[in-house]
Amino acid sequence: MTTNSQTAKTYINVMEALVQQEIEKQLKFYPQNLRSYLNTVEVATYALNRLPPLYASSTTGQRQQEYQGGKKYKEEITSAVRRAIAAVERDPLRSCTPIVSEMELQYEEAAQVLHGIQALLSERGLLDYPGQTLNWENCLRVLKKAFDRATGKATTPPPSFTRNVPPPPPAPNPRRTNSNATLW
Repeated sequence: MTTNSQTAKTYINVMEALVQQEIEKQLKFYPQNLRSYLNTVEVATYALNRLPPLYASSTTGQRQQEYQGGKKYKEEITSAVRRAIAAVERDPLRSCTPIVSEMELQYEEAAQVLHGIQALLSERGLLDYPGQTLNWENCLRVLKKAFDRATGKATTPPPSFTRNVPPPPPAPNPRRTNSNATLW
């Protein structure tokens, strides 16, 4: 399946993956206690700011950039990561506030809202059973049942529990006359 290149909106910097691989490779030789103090995001940022970007917008381009980047920039990547580790290592306890993406903030906020809804429903005894965990798959169903319970409306059983029973036959009409039928 081919996609229209004008509609492609996803691209990656392959250099990021190459730098991350090199960081992991070099940190294998460091003692565990030192590795735990190194902020690998800062190491990667330091190294990436000293290397050229290798952008790709297709899987073919990605493979080509990985090959070319690993071949052409191998020494530069190794050197940039070594310098980055040394720079971050000089001040391992430096305080920094990491950048958090808008999507991550929205995800955390949504998780807090879901937890708050679960706590409220639990507090009011409106969950299906004690200790029920609310998640995004069952949230709407659980909320509907909780609203129905809270307002005194009867809940409809789930479709898997409904039976298809035909309606009863109509009651006989005693006023109807039929020559072959007896009246009641």
